[in-house]
Amino acid sequence: MEFRIRPLRLFSLTLLLSIVLTGVSSAQDDSLLFRPDVERVFVAAMRHFSGARFDSAAAQFVRCMRDFPYNHRTTGAMVMAGKAYYRLGNYRESVRLLKNFLDLYPKSTYLPDAHYTLGLDYFRMLRYEDAASELSIAFETAPDDLTRDRSLRLLDELAMNYLSLADLQLLLPSAASDAVKVTLTIHLAERIYRSGDVKSAQDLLQPIAMLPPSTPNVNRAIELLQRIQFSGSIKIGAVLPLMLKAQQATMRELGVDLLDGMRMAVEEYNQVNLPKVNLEVRDSERDPGIAARTVTELCSDDGVVAILGPVFSNEAFACAGIASAKGVPLLTPTATANGIASIGPYVFQLNPDFEVRGRTMARYAFSRGSRRFAVLSPADVIPKSMADAFVDEVAKLGGELIDLQWYATGATDLRVQLSTMRQRALDKGEPYVVNFASRLSFEDLRKILMTGVEAHVVDSLVEWGSSIPVQDLWGKDGKKIADSLMIPTERAVIKYDSLGLAVTNIDDIFLPITSSAEIGIVSSQLKYFNFRTRLLGTGEWNDPAELDQNRQYTNGVIFSFDSHVDEKDKEYQLFVGRYQRTMNRKPNITVLIGYDATKLLLDQIAKGSSRRNDLAVALSNINRVKGWHTTFSIGASRVNTALSLLEFKNRTVRKVAEIDLIEEQPQDTIQP
Repeated sequence: MEFRIRPLRLFSLTLLLSIVLTGVSSAQDDSLLFRPDVERVFVAAMRHFSGARFDSAAAQFVRCMRDFPYNHRTTGAMVMAGKAYYRLGNYRESVRLLKNFLDLYPKSTYLPDAHYTLGLDYFRMLRYEDAASELSIAFETAPDDLTRDRSLRLLDELAMNYLSLADLQLLLPSAASDAVKVTLTIHLAERIYRSGDVKSAQDLLQPIAMLPPSTPNVNRAIELLQRIQFSGSIKIGAVLPLMLKAQQATMRELGVDLLDGMRMAVEEYNQVNLPKVNLEVRDSERDPGIAARTVTELCSDDGVVAILGPVFSNEAFACAGIASAKGVPLLTPTATANGIASIGPYVFQLNPDFEVRGRTMARYAFSRGSRRFAVLSPADVIPKSMADAFVDEVAKLGGELIDLQWYATGATDLRVQLSTMRQRALDKGEPYVVNFASRLSFEDLRKILMTGVEAHVVDSLVEWGSSIPVQDLWGKDGKKIADSLMIPTERAVIKYDSLGLAVTNIDDIFLPITSSAEIGIVSSQLKYFNFRTRLLGTGEWNDPAELDQNRQYTNGVIFSFDSHVDEKDKEYQLFVGRYQRTMNRKPNITVLIGYDATKLLLDQIAKGSSRRNDLAVALSNINRVKGWHTTFSIGASRVNTALSLLEFKNRTVRKVAEIDLIEEQPQDTIQP
């Protein structure tokens, strides 16, 4: 089985490669023949090196060796010249100098420094085995912790990303220190384990695990050994509406498509990973009672580490408490009802619930500058949940709710609701004024003059008994200023012409409809009542045909949706090709949901979380993991908080944003 080496962690490795010792101590010289002229050249060379003038530094260090042989700076100059050439990218000259140094001065105190720099040279020359050998010697001979730590960390990176299994097998016997043995053994055992030879990997790690806990990386070796010991074949339960007893094949499509996606994810995982995973499939028959019984059976099997499903909210409610009480992570891929995950710390909703959907739209609108909102919603439980969440988030963000109107599901006449909303919006647009014809005392007039309003203006207003908007007196903060001075204000009553005056002081109207059949009803009547505002919707708006049919009303509507597939993505196209070769058909969105949910779980197992509690902890820390159909962000709430936002514009639906909410108030969580 081919082992795939992980890609280079470029930042950390570049950091390690960029660090070399910037000076050579003069506290202990390799020669007692002190020469002042040499010392001057050497000090000048060190200044050049510290100032990153490596050409000049190399020339001066070479001069110390060439023009003044066998002096107190000969060994230091050779090592520093090697470092200068490394910094210049002249790795061959650096190697030549440092190899000569090792041959000529085998007892020099600068040997660890020379071996470390040689390791860097060989890495840049792609001679990874030689680099590892030099770094091992540098670690084993260095007297200071800094060089030892740098050498071991770089050796660890090499073993992880560049050394082959054969390289590791060749290097391990020559390791003289426990720390180097541990580091090389970890990566060798990992390769052997992933090739399927579990026993050999265990045999390598067991003596390493007995070393003192203070040995560098020994804890990693122990963790790997424990993971291998628990790496037999494990089981994942799948509770799906397969409807095996149903007469009509169409009743089975949802469950079958989800199962096809799950099986493909498991097959891909088993090709390259250990422990192997078996899918234990059960039919919920769309019955909460049957779903609960099957979940109970799966939880009783100690080999089952997690359960995917059920998919419907009522089934998930029936099963969540059982799984959580047994300590088995239960991941429902599609359930959207509020409160399922809150039943227990082992329950996860991979599909955003209604609260997330409502909050997402408010958060998005606010991020785009909207501050004044209205809501028009059916009074059913689902849209009401989203509307309430939207209103709460607007209040939390400091926005203003102009109006909230409810209508009965299926209603086609929204005149009462929209007339009321229109009047309230227009009322909000009536300006606050100061009426100089009444209610103003001498003290009020004195306060107004003290704010900087010119006396002749006040005199004219009093003489004519006029009213003036507070903004005209004090600018945009006029109402706040008047209130702070306790100057009485009142609304100016404006006579409106029927529907001729447009409502423009609502930035966005949130419309959580129950089905796409309502798109034309609500959008056309909003247009009739002359609302000039942006429409915000939920997933039911994702009906391109209905949107296009009503495009004179719906152009520009933005709505959330829990899935969006980038079909132009090259990686996705490769996935589609693999699926077609296996299943003889293209994957639909339901297949992608099953695949993504399963892969999300399997990725945690591949990282070492192969036990129930470990999986629950890992799943609680999912941060923006991309699937084919959605992004997963699962924090302390254990509900996915990532949603795509789509816009219908110019007869096309396109993705315009992705919002990821963060739960500020954590719920009960699993302790590692």
